[in-house]
Amino acid sequence: MSHRCPILCRLCLLLVLTLGFALPAGACDVPEGDHDLVVAVRSAEPFTYMGPDGMPRGFAVDLWHSVSTDIDKTTAFVNCDSIDAQEQGLRRGTVDVVISPLTITSERMLTYDFSQQYLSSGLTLAVAQDGAIDFEVAIETITDTVFQPTVARAIILFLLLNLVTAFLLRAFMLNLATGSEDDPPPGVVRTWMAYMLEAVARTSGLKGIGDGFATLMGKVFEMIMAVVGTALSAMILGVITSAFVGAIGENPPVSAQALPGLNIAVLRCSTAQEFLRLETTEAAFRADEGSERQTKLKARAAWLSCDGHGGNMRKVEAMPADGLPGGVVLTPTWKEGVEQLYQGKVEAVLGDWIALSYMSRRSPYDGQITVQDSVYRNEPYGWAITRAGGNEDLRRAIDSALIVRMRDTDWRKRIENTLGSGAIAPN
Repeated sequence: MSHRCPILCRLCLLLVLTLGFALPAGACDVPEGDHDLVVAVRSAEPFTYMGPDGMPRGFAVDLWHSVSTDIDKTTAFVNCDSIDAQEQGLRRGTVDVVISPLTITSERMLTYDFSQQYLSSGLTLAVAQDGAIDFEVAIETITDTVFQPTVARAIILFLLLNLVTAFLLRAFMLNLATGSEDDPPPGVVRTWMAYMLEAVARTSGLKGIGDGFATLMGKVFEMIMAVVGTALSAMILGVITSAFVGAIGENPPVSAQALPGLNIAVLRCSTAQEFLRLETTEAAFRADEGSERQTKLKARAAWLSCDGHGGNMRKVEAMPADGLPGGVVLTPTWKEGVEQLYQGKVEAVLGDWIALSYMSRRSPYDGQITVQDSVYRNEPYGWAITRAGGNEDLRRAIDSALIVRMRDTDWRKRIENTLGSGAIAPN
């Protein structure tokens, strides 16, 4: 017995260690039933998510159902708890296609293939809306609007129209009071200056209809000037009002160099996490050589590496405090990152522009969260396809089916039906 116990203990320990190393950090469900392809999804609204009935929903799921009719393959959907789990399935061949959003990158293409790009998004920042007017944003909006070619031309046209009318009135119809009868008549320069100011005053709406015209034709010209001036005033007032209303709760764009100094949430093992890691590394290079700040920034950049995290990928994981400004929270989904922001646990969420914009318009985040218009870099999306088993024919079939749908005149409408009107750029 004294010899058997150590042997059994060693066997048990070996079994535990073997299982421990065999279990991946993330996991995908086991497919059920007969099928030709295993298609992986994860929680990534509005692209893919699980409905109340346990079935996958979202824009990418609807698109896959349409594409699968062309490639004539039956599908078994599996839910994965992270991007890392999906990538492991692709490398091992246990997953054939991933339709949840994955950015096409050269690093990822080293281990698995991508379909034709079907959508382009970008990395941006979501922050809490504070309700104050950002005057810098308002002035920038007014400047951009006024100096647009069409707006500038309209203003110049209105001014010229009223200026010409004022000069016509001067020549023919205006009875301009010049003071007492003993006063000398005004000079040419003074007269022309008076009518230029008259045109500007009427064009801007500062002056309405008066009694300075003695003839009916003069009154008609005066009414024309008043109408033109009122129209221009309304346009200018509309631009100013729209700019200041739009600037309520707006925040100035945050530069990429400022990201390491924020307490920020990112999707675990995403391109957003990698982008933040690179910016933190750059910040370390900018720090004084050998300083404590540089050492801590390098440690933070190492912590941000996706390879350095194991355990339960479905948990929210906060970076241990390191004494530097800001911090990082890794979340398994974009929605959990937005929830962290909504609850005031982080200052910002770095992630996909489409997903963050979509969630910022939904309850309870509507009016509470705002998303930067600008992006730090573009994010081309494609479906990931395993190389196990030689799936070149599958990739070509998927590409062909996607191209047909993207050429459809309803392609943009289909996207906006899911993501919301105005959620994508005009181009």
